[in-house]
Amino acid sequence: MMSEQDEQWLDDHFPIVESFTDYSGKQREFVIELQPHPRGYFLRATEKRQSQEDDGYQFAAYSPTDPFYALGVLRDKIRRGLATRYLTSEQGSRQLSHDRLKGRIGYGGIVVDGEFISFDELGYLLQTYEGFQFSFSIVDVYDET
Repeated sequence: MMSEQDEQWLDDHFPIVESFTDYSGKQREFVIELQPHPRGYFLRATEKRQSQEDDGYQFAAYSPTDPFYALGVLRDKIRRGLATRYLTSEQGSRQLSHDRLKGRIGYGGIVVDGEFISFDELGYLLQTYEGFQFSFSIVDVYDET
């Protein structure tokens, strides 16, 4: 259990707003929020969006003992996550840039490279790989990937 002084100290340091550079050199701004819990410190970074239609990037990290250790892990996950582009657009349709796809599951679709893709569009995207094998895994947002 945290003391009131510790809670106040954390409240003074969070939320944080930080900018990171993506694969194209674009600056992306994130709000990093702390969610203290009896089992540790959960941090979540949500990209500031231009509009409500934008889904943006989201990242999370956890530490059982130190919020600033979790912050270091979170910053590393953001940098690694922004460094790779999974989708390209050619002739008006999206394609996998290097036969891999990584993102998060949303309502009615997935979010890849900070952009929403409906399940219908995902199906269309995968049809170009007919006959290929695939590997599929779902990972908790706080786990290292």
